[in-house]
Amino acid sequence: MLSSLKKPLTVGTLLAAAALGLPGVATAATVGPVDLGTLPGDAFSTVNAINADGTMVGESLPQDVRMRFHPVKWDSQGRIGALPTLGGEQGRPVAVNDHGVAVGWAQDAQGETRAVRWAPDGTVTALPWTGSSDAAVISRTGVVAGGGSTPQSTYVALRWAPDGSVTQLASLPGGGQAVVTGITADGSLISGEAWDAAGNQHAVRWSATGAVTDLSPANQGNPGATAAAINDFGVIAGTVTEAGQHVPVAWKRDGRQVRLDWPAPPASATPRAINRAGVVVGSGEAEFAQSRAVRWSASGVTVLQGARRSEAVAINDSGTAVGNVESVAARWAADGTETILGALPGGDYSWATGIARDGTIIGRSDLPYGWHAVYWPAS
Repeated sequence: MLSSLKKPLTVGTLLAAAALGLPGVATAATVGPVDLGTLPGDAFSTVNAINADGTMVGESLPQDVRMRFHPVKWDSQGRIGALPTLGGEQGRPVAVNDHGVAVGWAQDAQGETRAVRWAPDGTVTALPWTGSSDAAVISRTGVVAGGGSTPQSTYVALRWAPDGSVTQLASLPGGGQAVVTGITADGSLISGEAWDAAGNQHAVRWSATGAVTDLSPANQGNPGATAAAINDFGVIAGTVTEAGQHVPVAWKRDGRQVRLDWPAPPASATPRAINRAGVVVGSGEAEFAQSRAVRWSASGVTVLQGARRSEAVAINDSGTAVGNVESVAARWAADGTETILGALPGGDYSWATGIARDGTIIGRSDLPYGWHAVYWPAS
């Protein structure tokens, strides 16, 4: 059974299993999602994040040619409510912490995009920065990180303290552009990607003071290195480039790079998420094969779904991973048991995008006329 495969894993083994159509794991019964609906007058919706209490945030959209984001919040029972903007039409919350504080962006009355924070009661506050900005992540302690444009039109990484004061996170020497990808629970470390003077992409980490650490100084390839996610202990999962392929790696808190098990080139693999225990999930490819959902742990690599196109995109601290199998949402228990999560009535496809501590899963499902945000209650 492919779920029991540990290191070493070869390209030939993966391809042979796919060709035979062997299931990666035992499969549980299909279950269906709960429709989170839209605001009155809108047709589509997307849920972007969920916290430990089941509060969810995302956007509701009208059915027209323009993508107009109306910021919304759902309570743990799936009841939707509108969130305010800064006087403009659009806004988009992308993260929410366990205290119910959400962050993202909203337009002001002049149509400028500003990084914002929504309090649990829905009150919206603009986070200071001169120029357009957006918030991407928030820690349990209320530290927010994201980015903003400078007068030179360079997108730089930013950190806002709980009191709202802003710090521009350092760029690489000679470089400028940088993006945030994650934050620790205490807000002390931020993961991201930054570009050097030659335009090469590097995986980086920032401290609370804004100092930058280049995690991939030797990686000069295109697209270079990525830092996909960071856990609460400061371990970062990402990739470096070797022979034109994505090689999965993890960087320890001390900056030491550890290679995650995967076949040597020409295979590629891409981590997407990491939990507190350091378990990483993502997807991997082998020569002439489609992507396969995989999990990396201290005991090696596990192919979660070896027979069909799949990816794992999120994992909670209990080790339950979620993702997609042939464009249908799926869940993998810590023991590897796969559950296909199904779609809304009338739809054929669904995508799981996140999972809460208690196992509640968020995502979206297609409908004959578009898509709706959905969730699968913890089982």
